[in-house]
Amino acid sequence: MKDGDTMASDKRVFGLISVILGASLWGIGGTATDWLFRNTPVNVDWYVTARLLISGIILVLFFLIVFKKKSTTVWDKYLVTRFVIYSIFGMTLVQYSFTATIGYGNAAIATVLQCTGPIYIILYYVFKKYINFTYKEVLVILFMIVGVVLIATNGNLTQLIVSPLALFWGILSGVALAYYTIHAGYLLLRMHPLELVGGSMLVGGILLNFKTPIWSLDFGYDWSAFEISILLFSILIGTTLAFLLYIGSLKYITSQEAGILGLLEPVMAVLTTVIVLGDVLELFQVVGIALILGITVFNTIASSKQSKKEANA
Repeated sequence: MKDGDTMASDKRVFGLISVILGASLWGIGGTATDWLFRNTPVNVDWYVTARLLISGIILVLFFLIVFKKKSTTVWDKYLVTRFVIYSIFGMTLVQYSFTATIGYGNAAIATVLQCTGPIYIILYYVFKKYINFTYKEVLVILFMIVGVVLIATNGNLTQLIVSPLALFWGILSGVALAYYTIHAGYLLLRMHPLELVGGSMLVGGILLNFKTPIWSLDFGYDWSAFEISILLFSILIGTTLAFLLYIGSLKYITSQEAGILGLLEPVMAVLTTVIVLGDVLELFQVVGIALILGITVFNTIASSKQSKKEANA
């Protein structure tokens, strides 16, 4: 019995380490992407194409080699339709809007604004009457709105200190993340998580490749070994490996734990943006970031307790 408990404990520790490392790599990868936009010919359109295409190929191959034999997915017209819609308006839109926010703003702003996704999830669930509009929902929405306003204005409502385009794409990334999360629920009942993530990345990458081919990058540019290393890190480590670690962690820890520890992504993005890129965040912007991250933790914990209460009822 003790050996079984020890094994379960070891798997849980492995899961916690995986999600912590995965979320941290996401955050650092965002800053690496930001650095590339500032210092190399890499632009948003090309980067999203390359990121989705390369990561999609690797993740799908990993799924086929490791999990295909255990897969129970039965493809029919309905699943294919839902999957394609998710690939375009879920995975591709969330990746593009997030990356565009980095391009017009920075990695810290992009990652934190994407955390506003719970606002739209709550509003959707209330509209569909899946949940009641209680004080908790009001609190989450209010704190996040105040947080976004502080990030955008630094407390001075007469001016924006964040690019309007960065704000637009950042808010859209929150909406896209909400859709990405809600729509994934049905698909995950019929598909392996790696099959869904890798497959939707691959579909998005193929579609975007018609607009901005991966071979359209300025290869005449005198790339240094360091610049190439940052590019490879941002795609292979900050995206592909980060997704593998995060998805793998869900086998050993709860989704609520993964959600809370996943907040290391914006924390790491903020820290590396300030330390590595030298960007300065104003006082009220920091307050706004703290409000958004804090209320996200509160919402995740509250939702976890509610789920346990309903399960025991």
